[in-house]
Amino acid sequence: MTERRKIQPNLIQICFESGFAITLLILNILRIFNIPITIDETGYQKNDSYSNLIEEKLGHANNHIFHSLLRKFFAELFTNDVFFLRLDSLIAQILYLIYTWLLCRLLFTGKWWQVCGFIILNIASPFLFNFWGLSRGYGLSLTCMTISIYYLLRYIDGRRSFFLCLAYLGAILSVYSNFSLLNYFVTLFATVILHDFLFRDNFEPNRYLVKQLAISVLSIALLALLITTPLTNIYHFGELSFMGSKGFINDTLKSLVSYGLGMPNQSESRFIKCIIWFIILSSYMITIYWAFQYARNLKLKINNDLCFKYGILLNLLLIIPVMAIIAQHVLFKINYVTDRAALFFIPLYLISFIYTLSYSLRRSLLSSNVSIIILTFLLAGNFIMKCNISYTLLWWFDADDLHVLKQMNDGSKDKNGKIKIHLYWIFGPSFYYDVNKYYPGKFENPNWDNMPVLGQDTSYDYYYVVSTDNTDTLGLHYHKVSDYLWGGSSLYKKNDSPSSLPK
Repeated sequence: MTERRKIQPNLIQICFESGFAITLLILNILRIFNIPITIDETGYQKNDSYSNLIEEKLGHANNHIFHSLLRKFFAELFTNDVFFLRLDSLIAQILYLIYTWLLCRLLFTGKWWQVCGFIILNIASPFLFNFWGLSRGYGLSLTCMTISIYYLLRYIDGRRSFFLCLAYLGAILSVYSNFSLLNYFVTLFATVILHDFLFRDNFEPNRYLVKQLAISVLSIALLALLITTPLTNIYHFGELSFMGSKGFINDTLKSLVSYGLGMPNQSESRFIKCIIWFIILSSYMITIYWAFQYARNLKLKINNDLCFKYGILLNLLLIIPVMAIIAQHVLFKINYVTDRAALFFIPLYLISFIYTLSYSLRRSLLSSNVSIIILTFLLAGNFIMKCNISYTLLWWFDADDLHVLKQMNDGSKDKNGKIKIHLYWIFGPSFYYDVNKYYPGKFENPNWDNMPVLGQDTSYDYYYVVSTDNTDTLGLHYHKVSDYLWGGSSLYKKNDSPSSLPK
């Protein structure tokens, strides 16, 4: 086995990386406190038992089980404030920062690559960053996958069974956080098996085969025990019918690139199409490069080099889930994962891409450092432009919920009894949480049933509608108070008396 030269980080490097990590944590905490609860975060119910969450009898795909269990634990230990509903995602971010740092220490020997690789894995996608501050399981699943990758590489280095157990445990928890990560679990199993077919080293594989096989089989059994019932329920309730059916490029890749870069409305733009083709071509080139290196090293009988092994295995971790997703659709008509369900491809691609770049340019220090610095600046610039502390990309329409509620409350101080409101349906679940959390006893529970004629029922004190609604009929008994969401929604108040009419 080729020894890797250990590079000890200096004080400046440690201070910079620590400052960077703390900055991201502060930014995320600001988002957690500033962004109102979103429609898909409102699923916490006090009467949901742990067993109900585990079995998922109602078949809701939005129940990311590991996250739901942690959320229930924190909400009952503390309160159901939005911070504690999102606390497990914050913890996931901290662990992700730690393990991406460790991963870059493991993969790269140059200081510039260690620092820039760490930065890239944490800021490459503003969309991914959103999920460190939301009550969803996507961030948790990515952290568990990253932990799994780290321990897989550690296992390949020394063949310690303990590291393989940790790699499988991370993969199991990633699936338990988001079922789309089942593709990663299958990839991990395939990669572990393929390693012994691809490489012949001094470790005497037969000596480790029984342990490796036992750990793999037990891990599969444990995962099956955990997810068979809830996944079956979700399938029977039709929750897997969402996502895409046009193809891996048109569904998975297009949505992932446009959302991943924080440009959800530009999926058909020339820039996004160029990025998509760059990813496709670079993935092909990465695979061809490592296939060529494998054939060359096999001929020269130097296939035991650890850095070389890492490149092959990281490439397998990227291409196997792509083939698995395509095969699932062709054979079983399972739709292609899109945007947030496909987030795991972002770290898989980035790790493989930047490691291949580092390995291929290892003999040219100047070219190597310049390339990674340029890439880091480009991604950091996009992250800075797209990041904010007021709304989240997928659920931007909930950004002004608390402002709207405050306007309603302030405008009804003289009202006797509870304030009655009617909402466009997309605002309903979030407002239900907000009125009971922040204004207990002041509002009736919101109504968001669709109405054929807005304003026909004049028992409501307020209507909160979207710009696509026909608001002509509201003008008979209501007047507009204010516009929200950059003009995308409007609040209407009932004309209780002539003095309430706009002058």
